[in-house]
Amino acid sequence: MAKRGPRKKIYKHVIAESTVKWKPRKEGDKMMIGYARVSTSDQNNQRQIDELVKFGVAPEDIFQDKQSGKTLDRAAWQACFRDLQKDDLLVVYSLDRLGRNLADLIEVEKQLYQKGVRLKVLQQDIDTTNASGRMIFHILGALAQWEREWNWERTKHGLDKARERGVIGGQPAKHTDEEIKEALKKSDGSARGAAKYLTKMGKKCAPITVKRRQEMWAEGRKLQLPVGLGLGGIGHGRMGTKQSKGQQRKVA
Repeated sequence: MAKRGPRKKIYKHVIAESTVKWKPRKEGDKMMIGYARVSTSDQNNQRQIDELVKFGVAPEDIFQDKQSGKTLDRAAWQACFRDLQKDDLLVVYSLDRLGRNLADLIEVEKQLYQKGVRLKVLQQDIDTTNASGRMIFHILGALAQWEREWNWERTKHGLDKARERGVIGGQPAKHTDEEIKEALKKSDGSARGAAKYLTKMGKKCAPITVKRRQEMWAEGRKLQLPVGLGLGGIGHGRMGTKQSKGQQRKVA
């Protein structure tokens, strides 16, 4: 039996909704196509849509993606590109809505140019009608990628420094040493039995949690509760006053 590949993404066009009143184009105006993107279904693209409609894009001509910008293989983007024709104007709210890395942005601009399509980026006020606009497009794309990589390097540096101080990222411990030791006594030293006992007591626990705690005790380490240091602040050179999802715990 032939091995199945990934399921092809199917795009279903939905007319965008906006509180901004759209002004119909005058006869002879060039066709405008809008593209809006957010990375996940939990995010909202309403601001992008409102700005596109305000600029003059008809709500029914806006393609909407809810997918990461790491790849150009996005259903709505592929449908949008197929729909574009010579002399059309593609309008996006921001440069990073098209793509997240410089190579993809350059490829998009090249394909649009070959197709005879202009690109308008509202937030950065870019228009690729002429050579100057295309040059600015490439410069801002390079700066955007540099900023992302620089932020990642700062964050990674902060994480490395935190680990050197013994601060480990992750969820805080849900069970104290005393609770696990008591559960082990009740279950004759069985990690599985201790986990079941804690779960019955309303404190859900997995056997691996008990085993890891036993390994820590054997090595002479002690688990402390979160020390109030957020790794999110370390990367920016300041102590985190706001706890992130991955609150910290310190192993002495």
